[in-house]
Amino acid sequence: DIGGMSLIEEAHERAAHAGDRWGQIIALITMAAMSGDVRDVGRAADFAQRARDTAARYEIRTLEVDGQAMYSEFLLWKGEWAAAEDAATETLGSNPKVESLAWRVLGSIQARRGRGEARTAILRMWEFALPAEGLTVLDTAAAALAEYIWLSEDRDPEIIERLEKVLAEGIAKGTPWPSGAFAFWMWKLGLLDNVPEGTADFYGWIIEGEYQKSAEFWRERGIPYEEGLALMHGTEAEQIEAIHLFEDLGATATANKVRRALSDQGVNVPRGKSRATREHAAGLTVRQAEVLELLAEGLTNTEIADELFVSQRTVENHVSAVLMKLDVPGREAAVDAARTQGILDPV
Repeated sequence: DIGGMSLIEEAHERAAHAGDRWGQIIALITMAAMSGDVRDVGRAADFAQRARDTAARYEIRTLEVDGQAMYSEFLLWKGEWAAAEDAATETLGSNPKVESLAWRVLGSIQARRGRGEARTAILRMWEFALPAEGLTVLDTAAAALAEYIWLSEDRDPEIIERLEKVLAEGIAKGTPWPSGAFAFWMWKLGLLDNVPEGTADFYGWIIEGEYQKSAEFWRERGIPYEEGLALMHGTEAEQIEAIHLFEDLGATATANKVRRALSDQGVNVPRGKSRATREHAAGLTVRQAEVLELLAEGLTNTEIADELFVSQRTVENHVSAVLMKLDVPGREAAVDAARTQGILDPV
């Protein structure tokens, strides 16, 4: 809605002139959400980042984490998954709505990469989504949960029951985007046959067999994972293109699902080297690698927080992620494992 966006931009300018800090940030968050609704991911990320930075400058922590969580989701859409993972991790420990979004970003990345910790993250997302206000939050969480089931083939009857309950309550009552994503994944699970009323066209097109329209939409907006989801319903060549998109993102679990389907048809697709592998053998993000280096220097969490200009809780979250990815019980073991694996230089 161009007119609606113009009104919010005017509200932002008025708030800035009046020195209304809260009003400025709320306007930026609203513009980020509106841009996200039409998948204008570049503008959405810019508005969310500005909201986060403005809130941080004025020390309004509640709005800072709102902006940061939104920013992490837009980075996910853009395919910048390592940065998205770092941004989401830094919002953990906030209110239920923010926690749900952060765990959804983390769980989606972990599930798409085939990590064992995905189930825990996805269930944490669901735990925080339930008390959050609005069907939109629940629909979006349900979509991520359904995707996890499709990728992992973990058809836990209790989880399926949760999804069917949300579906029965009417997924079309939410906004078209979350409802559309949920409908798509329920269709992939064989739990939905038709496109529900109110579903965004770009998800509905895939269900109706017009995957190329959907792929073009996502391609034009620079959202590669969803482009791959559309292409994996196409010709052999298009499915191979989808695999390459997934592998470039590090979405090995998704790529392997498509590869197995092609293999069943007698098509052999050589394995590529994922972005995650190219960036870091242990799958650590840039921030997690920085934390690991500081652990090797013997710094405490408080000292690491001071060094990186983040909260101690954020450091704790990053340390936990490092231990999980290296599959070790403690800090010293993490440093030892990193040196053994060549991640850190030997002493």
